[in-house]
Amino acid sequence: MTTTVPGIPVPTGTPGDRSTDAREKDIMRFRTVSGPDLTTRNDAYLAWQRDREQADLWPYFRRYDTALTPRATSVSDTGVVTHGPNFGGQDYLSLTGHPAVLDAAHQALRDYGPITAGSPALGGANPISKALEAGLAEALHSDHVALFPTGWASGFGTIRALMHRRDHILLDKLSHDSLRQGAAASGATVEFFRHLDNDAVRRHLAGIRATDTKNAVLVVTEGVFSMDSDTPQLAELLGICREYGAQLMVDVAHDFGAMGEHGGGQLEVHGILGQVDFVVGAFSKTFATTGGFLATPSASAREYVRMFGGPQTFSSAITPVQTAAALAALGIVTSPEGARRRKSVAAVATRLREGLTARGLEVMGDVVCPVVPVLIGDTPTGRIASGLIARAGLIAHLVEQPAVASDAARFRMQAMADHSTEDVDAAIDILDSCIRTARQDMTHIIGRS
Repeated sequence: MTTTVPGIPVPTGTPGDRSTDAREKDIMRFRTVSGPDLTTRNDAYLAWQRDREQADLWPYFRRYDTALTPRATSVSDTGVVTHGPNFGGQDYLSLTGHPAVLDAAHQALRDYGPITAGSPALGGANPISKALEAGLAEALHSDHVALFPTGWASGFGTIRALMHRRDHILLDKLSHDSLRQGAAASGATVEFFRHLDNDAVRRHLAGIRATDTKNAVLVVTEGVFSMDSDTPQLAELLGICREYGAQLMVDVAHDFGAMGEHGGGQLEVHGILGQVDFVVGAFSKTFATTGGFLATPSASAREYVRMFGGPQTFSSAITPVQTAAALAALGIVTSPEGARRRKSVAAVATRLREGLTARGLEVMGDVVCPVVPVLIGDTPTGRIASGLIARAGLIAHLVEQPAVASDAARFRMQAMADHSTEDVDAAIDILDSCIRTARQDMTHIIGRS
């Protein structure tokens, strides 16, 4: 059964039927399964996913049929075509189509081909990768840089290599999956502290150092938490780490290049650029390609990670084309043009935040950054709204469990420097209208149940 609103079918259903399960049931109930046959024991999950797809409630694995531009076309697994403002792509400074980036990528393809010789440990470097390492070291005021094939690999590989069984890792409870998995794989004792709570970090460190002064402690946080659009008090956190003989790691995937007067991200904003022990990041948000890096003042730590970090020895290196694109993007990021593009993306994000807030929507976070999270709350409403906006002509991604709590679903709007005011205003209108419709529909469903 469906209810039709603005020409778009909205799934309803009665408690206990399959459409209700598709709308309301939590994906995490499938996370732990049992049974002897790995080829069939996930059939219940597949059936639930298919029900969601048929009910227009499946927001994942869409593809882009156009370049990553402010207006684009995406297609869902079920064939729903969305053409319109693109607030789902990660291209904060709008560099993926920049002539300098494209020219550099083409030249690298002609000079070095499409693939590396092997892992970074076994011939995966080339002159471009060495130039990129040097450029990153200068931009981050750091002495030693290592490149990784992905941003995820940089966080995971660095933690996994450096930390050992008797060591301790403290992570912000909202830390990225790559950081959490690296910590879990290291064998160290892992604890989580309350999000952005430096006092909690101090208490954890005091407790650890009261009984263990011989082993390492690594505190892990992020420059910008993209799901919440907030940032820690990094200078204070660094001071606490120094007080207790702990080292600090900051993941700058979402802020390096896109924030700060010179593109140094939140480390620059907080005045600690070049002082943090380990900085990891990704090229995929601002630098027009995939790949990642570690920057550190420690030569021995860098060499140890290069030898014992799994992605450094057992995964092919970042390709020449990717490396050239990142290097060209870095040149723009650190130039006056980069400063202008940072102002542009901040203006887009500000207009988006203010416009959505004026419509009565809850925009999360207290820092103006390219990510603008719009809190929906309950997952069923978010799922309905996601299907509606795809048909209404807005590309934006719903975030639900396991990335966030079941009662904290949200749309993660991602601004680009080249978004026009018309793009922003159209996105505000569509998102507002579809969320209102989804909430009305859920009210009707609850009233019938």
